[in-house]
Amino acid sequence: MNLKHLEPACLWREFFALCAIPHPSHQEEALGEWVVGRARSLGLSAHKDACGNVYLKKPAQPGLEGKPGVILQAHLDMVPQVAAGHDHDFSRDPIRPRLDGADPDWLIATGTTLGADNGIGVAAALALLADDRLRHGPLEALFTVNEEDGMTGARAVEQGHLAGSLLLNLDGEDDTELTIGCAGTLRTKAEFSFPGTPPSADERAIELRVGGLLGGHSGVDIDKGRGNASLLLARVLAKATEASPSGSRLAFMEGGTAANAIPREARALVLVADRDATAFRTALEAEGRRIADELKASDPGFALGVTDAPLPALAVSASASLNFLATLLALPNGLFEMDPDMPGLVRSSSNLGELRLGTKDAAMVGHTLALVRSSIEETKERYGSEIERLLADLGARQGKVRQTRPAVSPAWTPNLQSPLLATAVALYRDLRGNEPKIGATHGGLETGLFRPRFPHWDMISVGPCIKFPHSPDERVSVSSTARFYAYVRSLIERLAG
Repeated sequence: MNLKHLEPACLWREFFALCAIPHPSHQEEALGEWVVGRARSLGLSAHKDACGNVYLKKPAQPGLEGKPGVILQAHLDMVPQVAAGHDHDFSRDPIRPRLDGADPDWLIATGTTLGADNGIGVAAALALLADDRLRHGPLEALFTVNEEDGMTGARAVEQGHLAGSLLLNLDGEDDTELTIGCAGTLRTKAEFSFPGTPPSADERAIELRVGGLLGGHSGVDIDKGRGNASLLLARVLAKATEASPSGSRLAFMEGGTAANAIPREARALVLVADRDATAFRTALEAEGRRIADELKASDPGFALGVTDAPLPALAVSASASLNFLATLLALPNGLFEMDPDMPGLVRSSSNLGELRLGTKDAAMVGHTLALVRSSIEETKERYGSEIERLLADLGARQGKVRQTRPAVSPAWTPNLQSPLLATAVALYRDLRGNEPKIGATHGGLETGLFRPRFPHWDMISVGPCIKFPHSPDERVSVSSTARFYAYVRSLIERLAG
């Protein structure tokens, strides 16, 4: 099927237009301006706030002015992830969508994340606002910035910008589910510096690379047993260091590019004594084989590459290197517990999403960024504090560590008595002849931030079927997108009475 023939054409036309405009987190200005221009071309009221959020308004049809106002809400940014072997600059290059040759119901991108999360939501809202045949009461749209890296746009939404009381969050990932809750999140960042010294005459440099992993969304994929490339690299290095009488010295280490994406690749540069090099390599390869065997069912692409490399300018001491690796491996990470009341839902987890260590201004500096998720506020705080305690201890022993919390978001507690939910369930039953799933997501949604600040809003989250978001394997089902769009359109009409 040609992309031009996808249905509903009105939605896909908007989506492909926004794919041509780069919009990773923190770089949504051009897309925001395009949305404002698109809205004004439709005769709609449109403006941006100081943060970059976009607000659109369409008056109710005659006779429906008194109906409850509906707010269509989505976020403008996307997670920028590139597959190994592809050259893509997210600040400049467009997303190149295509149909999967193995199954043309799936739309994917060429070598990158697709941005269906949440470009499909933005496109759906624009298409609905452009639909002159839609029967509706007061209709608004809210497009936020930087949802994926701290939800700063949602935090900046102020009273008075929006008049509606029914919010349809279009950031769901399953067209058979009505989402009414989400996990709370806590981002914790550590910036550190360690003393460094130049290589000695009897040291050689070895470069290590971990790759081939699936990665994925640190919320919805955290229970799938996928490897965290940064931590697997730390494990390999720590094991090999144990086999080296002189230890090893870290000169460089990095993995992951976003707090909410499980790292797929990581690399490091280490110094080892010439006399230990053979034993070090042997131990690296043995541990790599053990990891590959452990992951053969859940993440079978794991690969470890080991090569000689030029000597770096500086490296940290052997003791500092070992303590750094041990601290990384001690950090709470991955799946902690499932929700006992909602089968299949993760309750608590953490993801070491970013790791950096390298030379800057004659010192060894770097940072870690972890994202803790939980539907229980006390649990979220406990794991966040434990990560911070371990990193503070490292700083006290080996160098300097400064810690911050770039963003903390509350959980969205489900409300099974929601009138909007009752209407949405009844409509789903009428359209499809069966019951929808009603649940919560372990991913973070902006509705968690909206709830305490806009308690009068009645909210649900819906979306098409999206698989593997936050990774270059991201894909969206074309047929589910059509069902999702038809459902939201019908819901707006039913709410108009």
